[in-house]
Amino acid sequence: MSAEITQLEKRRRTIIIGNLLGFALWQLPYLVHYSGSDSSAGLSGWTSAVSIAGWLIWTYFFIRILQFSRLLRQKRKLASTLNDEYYQAIRMRSFAVAFWALLGAIILLFPLSFIIDLKVRFVLSALIFAGVIAPLVSYLIFEQD
Repeated sequence: MSAEITQLEKRRRTIIIGNLLGFALWQLPYLVHYSGSDSSAGLSGWTSAVSIAGWLIWTYFFIRILQFSRLLRQKRKLASTLNDEYYQAIRMRSFAVAFWALLGAIILLFPLSFIIDLKVRFVLSALIFAGVIAPLVSYLIFEQD
């Protein structure tokens, strides 16, 4: 049973890393594009290819999340060991980090908007990026402690 728990913990970590990399590859070209001078045109060239590859990676790992949650619904005992107080605390700390990362991004972007003409698409994409990436990265860091 402990070998199966260890295997499921590794799968969860792999899924989180895959989601992190996929989302970053998917959204970073948009951030770069929206920060440029002409963001009315769509992505082109390598940025489009990187974004599509990132979206495919993210979609693959999203499907793996659904499969993983279905597996845990079938194996309730394993699910309870994978969701003990330790992992609940890690999850809460990760959400706290995400809150502060969003607040930090807002505090950075708001005064910057008075100096530089920031586009709304860039600001919104940057906030979504910070809000998604921060809890994933912090979860991986807290889990290693």
